[in-house]
Amino acid sequence: MDIRKNHLLNGALYALATVGTIVGEVRDLHALVYVCKPVMMVVLSSWFYFNSRRVGDRFTLLVQVGLFFSLMGDIALMVQHTDEFYFLIGLGAFLLAQICYTLAFAQNIADVPGGQGLLVSSALVALVIAYGAAFGSTLLKDIDANLLLPVGVYAVAITLMGAAAALRFGRTFLPSFILVFIGAALFITSDSILATSRFIRPVEHASWSVILTYAVAQYLIVRGCLMHVLDPEEIRRRATLRA
Repeated sequence: MDIRKNHLLNGALYALATVGTIVGEVRDLHALVYVCKPVMMVVLSSWFYFNSRRVGDRFTLLVQVGLFFSLMGDIALMVQHTDEFYFLIGLGAFLLAQICYTLAFAQNIADVPGGQGLLVSSALVALVIAYGAAFGSTLLKDIDANLLLPVGVYAVAITLMGAAAALRFGRTFLPSFILVFIGAALFITSDSILATSRFIRPVEHASWSVILTYAVAQYLIVRGCLMHVLDPEEIRRRATLRA
């Protein structure tokens, strides 16, 4: 058994790193956060890479690059208490991660022709956009003018990522769609809690809920993407296209 591919082992390591990060954030143990937080994305990225490398298409590459920028964003936000400028660096890194995920989901949609599930996916897209518009308009009223543009661009990017995840309905294996869409929704939830606590009003549980929702979101997105590329039907379809 290749431990680099093992779902249970890597999932356990990811969970331990997440718990360590949460404990460090709640108790202001910066050294613990410095150790555990980067490990989260390193474990997730390694697990995804070794399970998907035999596929090696644009979809898997975009997800992998999204995980890399997520790691960069985690590192920047991890040290933002030393200099507020790191918050903007982290915002930029996560913006690039959102763009990569959006492009990956768009690649999935483009690869599967037809209008399967269009009604359901359109309804989900409408919900995501409605939430993004409502929360974004509230958020942008209360932040510093210097942050209006970067925060506004990020809000649009993560909304588009959620919409792209919704449009995968009918274009992939159903469990893959469910995991990725829930992951995208939790990613939006994590950022909403963070933005609310930072720009609108203090959120008492933000010290742990931001990390928890973010960690679960990333895991579900990666797990769902793996289901997509390793689904037997998807493998047969890819083999047919290459023949």
